[in-house]
Amino acid sequence: MTVDRGEDPIESWLASRASAGVTPGGTWWIEGPGVLSHGAAGHAALEPDPEPAAETTPYDLASLTKPLCTALLAVLLEQDGRLSLDMPVAEVVDELDGCPYASASLLDLGSHHARLPAWRPLYLAAASLEGCLRAIASTPPIATGEATVYSDLGYIVLGAALQRISGVSLDRAFRERIAAPLGLSGLGFVVGGSRLATAAPTERANAFERERAGADGAGFPWRTGFLRGEVHDVNAHALGGVAGHAGLFGTAREVAAVAKEILDPKILGLQTRARERLLLPSRPGADRTFGFVLARASEAARGVLPDHAPGHVGFTGTSLWLDPERGAIYVLLTNRVHPNVSPSPFQPERLAFHRLARALGAPRSGSS
Repeated sequence: MTVDRGEDPIESWLASRASAGVTPGGTWWIEGPGVLSHGAAGHAALEPDPEPAAETTPYDLASLTKPLCTALLAVLLEQDGRLSLDMPVAEVVDELDGCPYASASLLDLGSHHARLPAWRPLYLAAASLEGCLRAIASTPPIATGEATVYSDLGYIVLGAALQRISGVSLDRAFRERIAAPLGLSGLGFVVGGSRLATAAPTERANAFERERAGADGAGFPWRTGFLRGEVHDVNAHALGGVAGHAGLFGTAREVAAVAKEILDPKILGLQTRARERLLLPSRPGADRTFGFVLARASEAARGVLPDHAPGHVGFTGTSLWLDPERGAIYVLLTNRVHPNVSPSPFQPERLAFHRLARALGAPRSGSS
């Protein structure tokens, strides 16, 4: 049950950000423990026709796919004895055999410690998963030694490894192992060229990534019109909408349901070691877990949430943070890239959200 606190400060804040043009609008879900606040404010779409945001509006979750799907599936498969996160990736992804990343472990990939670059326009060189893996294998490492660099490429490889180990597609594995047991029929990938008509739209024609690709992207068949119900990320789109780094769609309530299962397992059977993989640093002194980043290392949460609280953000305007000590979950879903990607950073907005959200769960003055 939602705690009645009169006017909801989250709703007021998000409505103000929509009015200021920071984001069209969005939805949120906050627990801490118990449901403290949830709702929607502003618009889901501004163009071509305005549409109000609703709690039932699915959003492109972007990189929340990494912890909610890929990392969670990996720890479940390890728990089932199907893999070890310490195994070298080349044991299951032979396209990487002999390349600089061959000895990187699945744990290295999931904690961004495999020396892979953050991003490359793989779709310019390949139109299949196998081709993308070969393109990744030929990409020079960004650094040597103990460098940690956030990498979409690492999660593309990790997702491929999970598909080959499990013998089923990533979208099917997510649906059968995570979404269906939790009763989340609306959380998942959009596959096979289909579209999710009710989803909040993102950018017009991938203009941001087209500029990022530069001259190399000349002649590429870029999408036109507004992207709605199909993944915004072009590498994920080239892979059929299903990839280890992006592709999930869902609502704030559904995202919170998966997060709650990580904090307090009741259905998926997450055991202590699997939860520790997700919630604790991947190695001593690290700022990342297997799947998440710690609050102390993110401008979205630093100084507001506990240093060791794990969370993640997505480029489209999404974020999820967990506070295991308090049993709190903070979900904010927006499509801040609609109708165009703003040059203004969105991290300060996420930080403001977390400041307000955490205050909802703070003991009231005079309470015991």
